[in-house]
Amino acid sequence: MPALLRMLANLALGGFFVASAGFKLVSPALFVEQIDAFGLIWPSLLPPVAWGLLALELCAGLAVIANRRWGLWLVIGLLALFIPVLGYGVAIGLDISCGCLGKADLSSLPDAIVRDLLLLTLAGALLLTSRPVFPVLKE
Repeated sequence: MPALLRMLANLALGGFFVASAGFKLVSPALFVEQIDAFGLIWPSLLPPVAWGLLALELCAGLAVIANRRWGLWLVIGLLALFIPVLGYGVAIGLDISCGCLGKADLSSLPDAIVRDLLLLTLAGALLLTSRPVFPVLKE
């Protein structure tokens, strides 16, 4: 992948996760409500889970922008968590916005699944074309 294209892809993917965390930081109570709507987390654990997800999204986004391979793995892990949860929301008939971008997110759950699949594809492409920091020596 050409260096300029890789840099733009890192900025787009990492920027999405940084923006997502930023929008949620503006209204963390709304994010807690959106997580609660899925009914998957005990109420007493909602605030720590919400703050943990915010921290992970922010770290992942900054790491991807900084071209760190572990950031791509973190993004892939987060998306591997988000996609099934959104699918669960669709399966039980939740009619809420995704909450991926806080108050700025107006997308439905199926739209959010498609968006997350596209982000997962981009993260996978970046990971496949990245070089490990410590190359494996072949004998």
